[in-house]
Amino acid sequence: MPRRAAPFLLLLAVVVAAGCGGATQEAAGLPESASLAPADALVYATVTTDEGSDQWQRAESLLARIPGARDGLTDAIASALTDEGLTWDDDVAPALGPEVVVVVTQSHRTVVLTQPDSDTALEALLAKGDRKVVTEDVSGWSAVAERASDLTAYRAALEQGTLPDVDAFADGFDTLPEEGLARVWVDAASLSKDLGAALEEASSELDLGLEWLAAAVSAEDDGLLATIGIQAPGGADTSYEPELFRRVPADAVAALSFGGTQAILERIEGGVDVEGVSARIEQLTGISLDGLVDGLSGEGALYVRRGGATPEVTLALDPPDPDKTWETLDRAVRKLADAMDTTVGTATENGIEVRRLSGDDVTVSYARLDDDTLIATTGAEGIRVFTSDDDKLVDTDAFTRAAEDVELEERTKGFVYVDVDGLLALIDELSNTAVPPDAREPIESLDSFVLQASGEGDTTRVSGFVRVDG
Repeated sequence: MPRRAAPFLLLLAVVVAAGCGGATQEAAGLPESASLAPADALVYATVTTDEGSDQWQRAESLLARIPGARDGLTDAIASALTDEGLTWDDDVAPALGPEVVVVVTQSHRTVVLTQPDSDTALEALLAKGDRKVVTEDVSGWSAVAERASDLTAYRAALEQGTLPDVDAFADGFDTLPEEGLARVWVDAASLSKDLGAALEEASSELDLGLEWLAAAVSAEDDGLLATIGIQAPGGADTSYEPELFRRVPADAVAALSFGGTQAILERIEGGVDVEGVSARIEQLTGISLDGLVDGLSGEGALYVRRGGATPEVTLALDPPDPDKTWETLDRAVRKLADAMDTTVGTATENGIEVRRLSGDDVTVSYARLDDDTLIATTGAEGIRVFTSDDDKLVDTDAFTRAAEDVELEERTKGFVYVDVDGLLALIDELSNTAVPPDAREPIESLDSFVLQASGEGDTTRVSGFVRVDG
């Protein structure tokens, strides 16, 4: 199988994992091929199959920098094609053309469209399939469907309007990058109604709480970007400024920032048996559901640092009611101490009162800082490092690059950052068995991973970036 097929294989792997879609751009940022989808289409997806495109070239470069990735993918797909009596060069590539479009119509019929390099190659490829299909020319594209009636209905739907005229479609694609190996848009509201009917729940219509969903996977110069955009009507703006995160130490190998979660938690509370769940949680932990919600309603930062045999895990909170959350935290720790038949000790460190619960393998220290920030940590130096002027994660080159990769702004809806090299070293410290070389080399070729949520009001954009070394 030729090396130039590798980007297509990378695309297949990512699409299976994330469900994504890309195409030729118009000035407005919408793909030209969107005009092939009726205005009431449930799904529109477009995949770039042009081997000479920038996306393919970048994907090829990325695969070459990950040991074993290209060979592993090409061997797997080559084997699958061989089982079907096919090859990439002779059978698949000529039948694809520069772009493949998939449309799912309102009647749940799938239409696949392409502009093949060779019509004969497309016919030959389809003839080798297990199912009989029909083809027809639509605006210079070869449209493929299971039945002739599907294409007739599809043409009729196109005459009533196309997706570029639909505001929800334009809004969805506005959350995606302008270039991509693949991009997709889904009418989530209509699909949820259809799913509810299929489950015979029409009397209590199924509502996933989404209007639309859009997704993309893009090959960048330094890594792979996956993007998901969603619109959830009625959702509150949960963006915040990550002030606590600025205090996370520079040697954290993984860190999570969250905040503005009050609206989300209230929405969850509205869909569950609050009294029953609250009673169970309080019985097990000594923490009431109200106390838990209050503690998580402000900004929070959770991170992990290397610490020898036992890594340090630290949680810092800036809740709206520090007094209430401190009481909740202290009560929960003391309940745990009673269960362990021990007590909670108190000490003063750098002018801060620190309470400590020691177990056989782990010691948990927690304190209320002068600025009403609450902190709990398993590290002996956790509180000192957090409150010190030592180097911070946000100032490191690695985090700065990662933040730029996902366009992290002053306000966010939350994000997670992982230093892959540091995480691998942590795994080595915790494991008695070394990571096998064939698995270690690909991991070592990755620099970092960052995932963040952003947006305003009902619309949320989630961006994940894996940076590759080299």
